Amino acid sequence: MSISNAGSSGSHSPIEDLLRLQTDFQQRLAEETLRYLRQLQSLTGPVTPGTFLLPDTNAGIQAQTSPGATATFSVDLENRQRVHCLVSPMLSLLASDTGVTWFPAATFDPSSALLASGNTVTVKCQIAVPQHIPAGIYRGGLVLYGFQGGMLPIRIEISESPDNRADGVASLEGETQ
Repeated sequence: MSISNAGSSGSHSPIEDLLRLQTDFQQRLAEETLRYLRQLQSLTGPVTPGTFLLPDTNAGIQAQTSPGATATFSVDLENRQRVHCLVSPMLSLLASDTGVTWFPAATFDPSSALLASGNTVTVKCQIAVPQHIPAGIYRGGLVLYGFQGGMLPIRIEISESPDNRADGVASLEGETQ
């Protein structure tokens, strides 16, 4: 018996439509589940203490943006030990001086990386700023397992009114661009 996956006409049968819908649903479910697990991975992943070194204890990430915009930054990480290390970045809660707490929706590229000894990786982060967040300075940290200091400080300043730019600007303190 021979079975073909190409129909003789351009129309799809109800069973083909059902299978296509199920496949699409399973694919989206798998992608969202993996994205969620990657965020949790940084809470429970393996740790290699001291793998990443912070060259300047006063260094940190600073960004200025407005409500509804996107703040972006990147950080170069280097593995200075003789063992491989898994890097899964995650942002901590951000809190303002007035007590407003914000759990940022952030995406990382790459979401995780396995670094061999002596290798470096550039981690890029995009933080979606809520439309109705109160203006102020929000502080938190970029959490990296194996990072000697535990986390890299982050300071995001949200302006009172949106400016004309679509994206926020972030930089590492102390670096020239």
